[in-house]
Amino acid sequence: MIDARAAVSNSEPWIELRCAVRGEPASECDFRQLRHHTKNLLQQILLRLEHAHELKATERGSRLVADLQRRILLSAQISEALFGITGFPASMAERLRVLGETTIRMLADATQAIRLDVTVAGGCPEPLRPLVLRVAHEFIGNAVKHGMHARLAGTIGVRLVTGIDGCTTLVVSDDGWGFQGSPNAGDGLTIASDLAASAGGTIRLVRTDATVAELALPSPRVQRGFRDQGAGSEFEITR
Repeated sequence: MIDARAAVSNSEPWIELRCAVRGEPASECDFRQLRHHTKNLLQQILLRLEHAHELKATERGSRLVADLQRRILLSAQISEALFGITGFPASMAERLRVLGETTIRMLADATQAIRLDVTVAGGCPEPLRPLVLRVAHEFIGNAVKHGMHARLAGTIGVRLVTGIDGCTTLVVSDDGWGFQGSPNAGDGLTIASDLAASAGGTIRLVRTDATVAELALPSPRVQRGFRDQGAGSEFEITR
């Protein structure tokens, strides 16, 4: 985290930056820089859309510009929900609801009516909350893109349960089309699986009358350094 101090020397402003937290891993700095770069890029795209007068000259072009602006702003909201939690409610139920609704609005077609049901039981351990939100984002995104593809209406359910032993389970279900044949683990599921493995957990995808994606995490109290020391992640698809 960077602390900035501004001053004036010889009538010229200058800013002195000093690191408020020492020992930050290089990977964390890389991540913040990537996020900053993406934010700057989205701002420039929004600026150019705002001045795209030739597109706004037609009704179709004006609708396109408005839709692109809406989706870009939603993308920024998702980024804040995932990685910039200051300003977001502490309640996991509310954070999952905001994240889910924003993801659906960004990825779904404007003609679709997709309902979101969020249920939270137990207190999700603080160290697991960022990971749960990131996996939920991947699960919900897959539900919209695949399960709800070309459907006019449907429901996505999000359930987060933490037992008295501290074990946490996230389940995201949808009543969409489901997958055909033997699905491959795309980027979303691969990311979710890697995130789960980092906390000693697993994910699985099950298709019955609905598609169910599940994240299972052990209590962080029983782990050393909040990191799995085993062979890696487990990814399972069953019917």
